[in-house]
Amino acid sequence: MKNIFKVLLVAAIPAIMVACEDETKVCDQTLRTDTRVHFKYDSADVVRDTIMPKVTLFALGKDSLYKKQPLGDLFLPLSQTEDESRFYLKVDSALVADTLTFRYKRTPHFISAGCGFSTFFTIDTVLTTQHTVDSLKINQKEVTTSNDTHITLHFNFE
Repeated sequence: MKNIFKVLLVAAIPAIMVACEDETKVCDQTLRTDTRVHFKYDSADVVRDTIMPKVTLFALGKDSLYKKQPLGDLFLPLSQTEDESRFYLKVDSALVADTLTFRYKRTPHFISAGCGFSTFFTIDTVLTTQHTVDSLKINQKEVTTSNDTHITLHFNFE
C-alpha cells in the first residue's frame, strides 16, 4: 500500500508542475494590457511604417523602458493606480524629445481564480509635444490586449 502511494505521489508531482506552468503562461498572456504605439513616417503625401533608429523611452518619474533600440512599435504600461501616465520619448539621439501624456479610465477585469485580476483601460485623451511628433491618431480607445495598435504616432522630418 505504501509503495502504491509513493508511485502515485511521484507521478502526480510532474503533472502538477506542468499544469501550473501552463496556467502561468496563460496568466502572463492574459494579464498584459500594454498600450501599443506604432510609428508612421509622412512625406510628400506618402505615409509608411517606419522604424526609429535609437528610441529612448522613460515613464516620467520611473525607470527607463527602452534605451537606444531601433523600434517600430512601443508597448507602454499605463499606471494601474493613477488615471494618467506620462512618457519621455526620444526617437533618435540627434532629435529633440517629446512628452506623451495619456489620460484614461481604469477598470478591473477578473481573469480567473488562478490568475486574479487584470486592468483594462479606456483612453480618453493623448497629448504630445510636437518637437518630432507631427500628429497622433487614437486607433483603439479600449486597451484590453497588447495585440491591437492603440495609438499611431506620425513623424515628418522635412
